[in-house]
Amino acid sequence: MSEQYAALLDMLDTVAQALGEDLCQQVAFVGGCTTVLLVTDEVTLEDLRFTDDVDLVIQLSGYAGWPKLMEQLRRRGFMESPFDEVNCRMRLGELKVDFMPSDEAILGYSNLWFDEGFHHAQLHYLPSGAQIRVFSPPYFLGTKFEAYKGRGSGDALNSKDIEDIFNLVDGREELINEVRGSSDQLRSYLREHLVDLINNRDFAYVVQSATRGDLAREKIIFGRLKQMVKEGN
Repeated sequence: MSEQYAALLDMLDTVAQALGEDLCQQVAFVGGCTTVLLVTDEVTLEDLRFTDDVDLVIQLSGYAGWPKLMEQLRRRGFMESPFDEVNCRMRLGELKVDFMPSDEAILGYSNLWFDEGFHHAQLHYLPSGAQIRVFSPPYFLGTKFEAYKGRGSGDALNSKDIEDIFNLVDGREELINEVRGSSDQLRSYLREHLVDLINNRDFAYVVQSATRGDLAREKIIFGRLKQMVKEGN
């Protein structure tokens, strides 16, 4: 496998080892780093986007749980950096690790799909044997579309969130069945945002960029996106 593939796995493993078994079961991994566990096509795995951070969702019982979590993390080697403007971010050596509460009231922001996605997280084993909980593919898509809506400004061509979405669509054949089996609310949400994406003026260029001009892969992405739109009806 590629160096990027190995690096992404190592990032997840490093964070899992630092958290320990107890905290690992209290968080769910999400974000671009988890594509290394969700993509099943070997060709796509070779060309995943590198990211320099690891994102985790955690459920806390009110704001009082936040300083307690921070103290637990400091004891396990995580630390705040004065150079980070993101108030959910900790550092583990050079790694950026974002701990995002599912409750918006705690830090003033969240994601529509954090709570539901947390409860539907799936177990994955890392090379070290560590076991982590990861947002399932349909909820991964939901969180990515929600993030794109908040920070993408409609610029699909330069959006890392859209790049991650295309990597998953391109590299996971079973995604259609997984979307079909998800909740009505999530299917409807995905349909709405997939239609918006397909109608984006840069859509064709985004697909070409994601596949590096591979016409066969472009056809796969177009076909799967249209199938997922149908599943949302």
